[in-house]
Order: sequence, then structure tokens, then C-alpha cells
Amino acid sequence: MMAYQSLNHIQGKNGSRWAQFVRETGSENMLMVAIDAAKYTHKAMICTFYGDVLVNPFEFDSSLTGFEKVKEQILVTKELYGIKAVVVGVETTGHY
Repeated sequence: MMAYQSLNHIQGKNGSRWAQFVRETGSENMLMVAIDAAKYTHKAMICTFYGDVLVNPFEFDSSLTGFEKVKEQILVTKELYGIKAVVVGVETTGHY
């Protein structure tokens, strides 16, 4: 078992927690969901930890239907590739 030092990472505690999560999960077992949030229509893309696109970018809106569309794409992709963990990242640009 590898010992982790909680603050011995370039990004401090948060970086250490992320590194530990990746090591324990295994990058091959992670699904990355990138979401670009906009005012009306958002985009999502699903890829591997290393950036290999599994689901091309698709649009969805801010509604339950839109949320269900993203959720369904994640579940189908997760099942298809036998993925254990899903990481969702949302980029908002409304503060520019």
C-alpha cells in the first residue's frame, strides 16, 4: 500500500485528494464528462481520462429533459465501456 502525504502536492490538499482518487480508481476506470454551461444551450462531451472522445459534443438545455439527456448518455457510455467512476467538470463563463 502506498502512503500519501496530505499536503505534499503542488496543489496542496485538494491536489493530494485528486491524485489519491486517480491512483485508487485507476485512470482506465474513469469517465470524464466535460460540460460547457451557457445562458440557454449547454454542451457536453464524454471522454476518457486521457482525452479520447467517447461521445462527441452534444447540446442540451436547462430543463429536466436536458438533464435526463446528459444522464442517459453517461449511463449508456459507462455501461458500454465498463467504467466505475464518473467525473463531471462544468465550465461557466458568465463571469467574463
